[in-house]
Amino acid sequence: MIKAKTERISFPAVAADPTKAVARQLVYFTAALLCSRGLVFGHYAPFGVAAVAAFPYAGLWSAVLGSAAGYLLPSSVNVPVHYLAAVLAAAAIRWTLNDMMKLKMHAIFAPMVAFLPMLATAMAIIFVNGSGSEAVAMYIAEAFLAGGVAYFFTRTSEVIIAGRSADEMNAQEITCAALSVGALLLPLSNLAIGPVSLGRVLAVIAVLFAAYYGGVSGGSVTGIAAGIVFSLSTSGLNYLSGAYALGGLMAGVFSPVGRLASVVAFIISNAVASLQVGNQEKVIGGLYEVMVATVLYMLIPQKAGAPMIGLFSCPDDTSRMDGLRRSVIMKLDYAAKALGSVSDSVEEVSKKLYSTCAPDINGVYKRTIDDVCSNCGLKVYCWERNYNDSMNSFNDLTEKLRSKGEVDRNDFNAQFASHCSRLAAIADSVNSHYREFSIKDAAESRAQQVRSMVADQFATTSNLLEDMAAELELYEQFDFNAAQKVGEVLRGAGILPIDISCRVDRFDRMSIEIIAAQAESVRMNKAELTDEISRVCGRVFQHPCVSVVKGKCRLQMAERPFFRVQTGCAQHTCANKQVCGDSWDCFPDGNGRQILLISDGMGTGGRAAVDGAMATGILSRLIKAGIGFDAALKIVNSALMVKSGDESLATIDLAALDLFNGNLEFMKAGAPISILRKSGRAVVIDAPSLPIGILNDINFTKSSDSLGDGDLLVLLSDGALAAGDDWICDTVEKWKGQVPQELAEEIVTQAIARRADGHDDDITVLVMKVKESDSSF
Repeated sequence: MIKAKTERISFPAVAADPTKAVARQLVYFTAALLCSRGLVFGHYAPFGVAAVAAFPYAGLWSAVLGSAAGYLLPSSVNVPVHYLAAVLAAAAIRWTLNDMMKLKMHAIFAPMVAFLPMLATAMAIIFVNGSGSEAVAMYIAEAFLAGGVAYFFTRTSEVIIAGRSADEMNAQEITCAALSVGALLLPLSNLAIGPVSLGRVLAVIAVLFAAYYGGVSGGSVTGIAAGIVFSLSTSGLNYLSGAYALGGLMAGVFSPVGRLASVVAFIISNAVASLQVGNQEKVIGGLYEVMVATVLYMLIPQKAGAPMIGLFSCPDDTSRMDGLRRSVIMKLDYAAKALGSVSDSVEEVSKKLYSTCAPDINGVYKRTIDDVCSNCGLKVYCWERNYNDSMNSFNDLTEKLRSKGEVDRNDFNAQFASHCSRLAAIADSVNSHYREFSIKDAAESRAQQVRSMVADQFATTSNLLEDMAAELELYEQFDFNAAQKVGEVLRGAGILPIDISCRVDRFDRMSIEIIAAQAESVRMNKAELTDEISRVCGRVFQHPCVSVVKGKCRLQMAERPFFRVQTGCAQHTCANKQVCGDSWDCFPDGNGRQILLISDGMGTGGRAAVDGAMATGILSRLIKAGIGFDAALKIVNSALMVKSGDESLATIDLAALDLFNGNLEFMKAGAPISILRKSGRAVVIDAPSLPIGILNDINFTKSSDSLGDGDLLVLLSDGALAAGDDWICDTVEKWKGQVPQELAEEIVTQAIARRADGHDDDITVLVMKVKESDSSF
């Protein structure tokens, strides 16, 4: 609002520039001339008077001259003097009342300035000529048309003077602008080559572009506006109002499928609406016009209609957005706490069940006593008079059972063996029951492990929801208007969006998340797509992070940050085998962070390659999907543990650089050191930790630092460190090159040459160089 007032006040001052002043007056003159040449009902031209009544006062006299010139030129208009008189009367009213600010700013001022002179001069003609009732009705209708179009011109002029862009216009202003453009194109309907009218061809092209970029709303509004205006031009064209409206609607419906589908939908719909009036000459001419227009439309570059993106988007509702955000955050946070309590309950019940239900080795001895001693004559002596000594004799067998898996008569103490007549039977019974005990104990241990894993999964899911809630908490608002514009860009690129979220955080940084249908035939040009989205949103974005899951494509974009990176990676395979046990990845996560990742499967060869690739692949996909680092690690850890019955181990070395502020976070799980070069000096980053795939409860060991312009980060697998790390630090410090790939290859080459223990191992070196976005590598 402040911007609009400032421009309105400073507008007359622009006259200091003679070239701009003359150009502006020429525009007023030309527009008024075109308006006065537009005919309705075949012989009436009210739009020139509407232009004089509604155009900005700074161009009043240019509009008067343009309208007068248009009415004086030869045409089929009835009684030109009637329009000249109305033009002069409208100009006189505006000139007289110009100082009455409150009156001239009223919404009905311009319509009344056009309506009253048109009606008054028309009544004078009727009085002089004695016209019939039909003529009277036509003159009254003409006066109302002049008033209505004057209102459309006024609203459109206000938008132009205020300097508002197309995407800032509301639905009423868009409709007024469409009808105003139609009134300017109407005179061109008389310029024809055979049955084909230039004005109507341009109108059809405008409807097709509006439908493609504005969807159903764009096609409908433009089709209705064009149909109304051109159906009034002469008798026999009233069918155009329905033909253009239906064609625009259906073209908008099929716009997500592509330009060709939108064109075919318009042609068929227009033909259906046109042919209902019969095989008349003008209808056939209209079909020719549609054919010519659609061919020209297909030949015009698609980007020509890009300014229409966002024109038909609906404004957002800030209060609704904030309420929705808070509701989602509350539900996620509560769900996270509920799952966390479930995890605690499962763990607690699991421990109680294990202590209550787990097999006890004393049960082995009890069953043996019941089987062998219950009917022995010495039972009273052994188990009543000497119970403690007899029980101790059995308890002494526990260690021998666990070490050997069985016992014989020589394993019993001498005192018990000396008076027991059934020692061999007791030994056999103990061995038999112990074997059953061992099987049950192993099964219960496995069950306990499963229960523990289930509890851990509940805790992981709880952490995942907490991460989502924390992420949503950072967003101050959801920009639905920008989301609609992005959707129109995607449809223009042949991508069918399913859901779009444009989020602005507390630092006024926008991130975009898109879920789209996966189209195998569409080749996504990330550069062009990013440029178009940046243009319609008024922000500069990075190229999208793209992932595909179960037939759906996810695109995550963030604003272009302060830093950018260049990376390079080199690998050596142990004994020059075909597969490497190390796996790596490097990608932007779509939230303004650059992720570097190395996973080293334990050992070498195919088994290690599977573990490393599995860890890297799952972790990368989860991070791209927006899962937090800690929750993603636990999921990968569980996947490795249940992958097979054999032990699967892998290290994880992850670095996340915030490209907006340079903050760097290291996360290691069993990974070796990393090298950081800051201000030309190499620093070793070490964080001792356990690899994944061993324990249920696994966590990253974390540390943090920061990077600036020209700094380097080097991630290594343990194969590069066989000869120590001093030489690597020295190499990194002395490196003066510009391409990180060269440094990675140099470190790998030296690591192979420096190894002197006669062994070989997989080697991976990942190097990242940081630069400010406005500088060049």
